[in-house]
Amino acid sequence: MAYVDKIKSGKKTFYYLGKTIRIGKNKWKKIRIKLGEKKPTKEEIGKKLKELKLEEYKVYNKDYLDADKLEVIDDFKEVYNNHLKKIPKTVAEKEEADFVIRFTYNSNAIEGNRLTLRDTYLIIKEKQIPSGAPPKDYNEALNGREAFEFIKKYKGKLTTEFLEKVNLILTKNTGVIYPGRIRFFPVKIEGADFTPPEPEKVKSLLKEMIKFYYENKRKIHPFILACLIHAQFVEIHPFEDGNGRTGRALMNWILMEAGYPKVFVPVKVRQKYYEAIDLHNEKDIKGYCEKMFEVVVEQFRH
Repeated sequence: MAYVDKIKSGKKTFYYLGKTIRIGKNKWKKIRIKLGEKKPTKEEIGKKLKELKLEEYKVYNKDYLDADKLEVIDDFKEVYNNHLKKIPKTVAEKEEADFVIRFTYNSNAIEGNRLTLRDTYLIIKEKQIPSGAPPKDYNEALNGREAFEFIKKYKGKLTTEFLEKVNLILTKNTGVIYPGRIRFFPVKIEGADFTPPEPEKVKSLLKEMIKFYYENKRKIHPFILACLIHAQFVEIHPFEDGNGRTGRALMNWILMEAGYPKVFVPVKVRQKYYEAIDLHNEKDIKGYCEKMFEVVVEQFRH
């Protein structure tokens, strides 16, 4: 909670906007923004709260992403929310439907789905089966929309059961033998040097990931937290198939939970996205976060 401090320095008195934040077990740090010699008005304090937030970002997120990049994301959030306030509900619903189509298309295409954006639109919006569409690809499009509707309405906690449900929806009727079931067998990732953990470690690693989420939910910036959980999930690779799609859906659930706009990974930057995952696998966490920022930032500018 922010507060105003009045501090004397010689014959002068200065006002500061401050906040005490926790940086560790029984460790606290006070951050301050100078306001001036006159007692600030509520309006002046409101304007400075953004600067104070940036100082807080520098403390909690310095190992992940620079504060100026987080400011870009926060600015996008503000612009997007102001946009939603100005448009009719019908227009907002159309924009939401368009996002679901683009998210589904791009997330599926990254994994090799052969449908075009237009095909995905016809399946989801017009309920038409494009000529020559393989059943697996067609069902993945339907599943993508259903999964997104599920996470949008879901009001529970991040749990293994939640992840199982999302994966079940995404992989049903696509030839997967164990949809929505935590794997009990070893797996390999095609085209990657990284090998996911052994099956007996999967459940405990998921519990650690969930614990990390709740321990950092009020510390790390929501965008960074969404990126970190996404990478941890993909590394654990807890399901037979659909791990990437489940991870990207999970990333958006975290953003929505924190009141941030949804994002998708464009298939055209798939290589950069894979490079980001490789950086996380190599324990270059800041490099990973910076690359993920590059992957999604173009959406903020359109």
